[in-house]
Amino acid sequence: MLHRYHNIEYVLQTDLDLGLALIDKAVEKDRDERLFQQWTAQLPIMALTGEVEGFADYKNRVTGANIDRRPAAAINRELDDVERELREGGAT
Repeated sequence: MLHRYHNIEYVLQTDLDLGLALIDKAVEKDRDERLFQQWTAQLPIMALTGEVEGFADYKNRVTGANIDRRPAAAINRELDDVERELREGGAT
C-alpha cells in the first residue's frame, strides 16, 4: 500500500492529519487498481455478451456507490409522485 511513497519515513514524519490522508489516498488508489484489473479481466466476457460497461459504471456497481441511501419512505414518496404524474399523462 505505501509503496507509492517509496520511503515510509516521509509519511511517518508528517503531522497526523496529513499522514492519515496520505494513507487513505494510498488505500483508495490500491482499491481502484484492483477494481481496474477485475474490470479488464471481465472485458472479454462483456464484449461477447455485447454488454460492455465503462469502468466508472463498473466501479460504482461493484462498490455499491450507486446505491440510493435515502430512507425508504423518501424513495417511496418519489416513486408515488412519478407514478401519479404518469397516470395523469405528464412526465417528470
